[in-house]
Amino acid sequence: MGRPKQNLPRTLREPRRTRARTRHTHAKRWLLSTWSTATAALAAAAVVAAIALLAHTNSQAAAESRIDHEVSALLAGIPQRASTLGNPNAPVNLQVFLDLKDPDSRSWFLKDLPAIISDEVRTGALKLEYHAYKTNTRSPQEFVKDQTAALAAGAQDKLWNYIYTFYHEQGSEFAPYATETYLDNLAHQSPGLNVAQWHTDRHTERREEQTTQEDQTARTLNLHVTPSFRIGRTGGPLHNYAGHSILKYGEQHPIALPEASDIATTIKGLDPTSPTTR
Repeated sequence: MGRPKQNLPRTLREPRRTRARTRHTHAKRWLLSTWSTATAALAAAAVVAAIALLAHTNSQAAAESRIDHEVSALLAGIPQRASTLGNPNAPVNLQVFLDLKDPDSRSWFLKDLPAIISDEVRTGALKLEYHAYKTNTRSPQEFVKDQTAALAAGAQDKLWNYIYTFYHEQGSEFAPYATETYLDNLAHQSPGLNVAQWHTDRHTERREEQTTQEDQTARTLNLHVTPSFRIGRTGGPLHNYAGHSILKYGEQHPIALPEASDIATTIKGLDPTSPTTR
């Protein structure tokens, strides 16, 4: 007579298989828990990144709005034609030679030029002419791209709005920040500029050649840095010009960047009947 069959629990009858299944279940639960935790962490990180991006976007939009308002207020009502700002019949002409990526050009543009525009250009005593001069931009191709973007804005009489905005938003001197997106954004910030036409104008009317020629002209005129200046009576000879205090050096030549008081004194000397306010 055989031994009675023992009715043992399966965990005792199949301990190895059960333990393996238990370990698998625990591992699966751990993986699910880990995956859930990671998913939650990624979701939280995405929310934080989205909030940060939105804050940055709002901050950038606010800064651009402030710049647009400031530039528009400064230039409102002043005639612009191509590269010239001011009454074309103003008695005195000031040529400015600039590199859009030069921090000294930016400093003069934002610090000293607003008073010159308000006191001399707006009153009709002075007109300004913009000229390109490569000093700080790293490559010739980059220089031409930036400058022709400004000249194309000038085709719609918006050059000074464009370069003023460029200087307000100028990046690090040696960083390649002036991408197509950057230049396009500047165009959109110039009130009244037809951006589609601006894109076309960048590559027409031999603007690339004009930029290169202006750079060569600056060198033949014995100009050494940006910003550099030439001044004289409209229609008459111009001479290289500087202010009263030395602010920078170029090729061992001291350069004094003119302030509003320098311009007013010079205008009075060139045209005693000038309506200058200083």
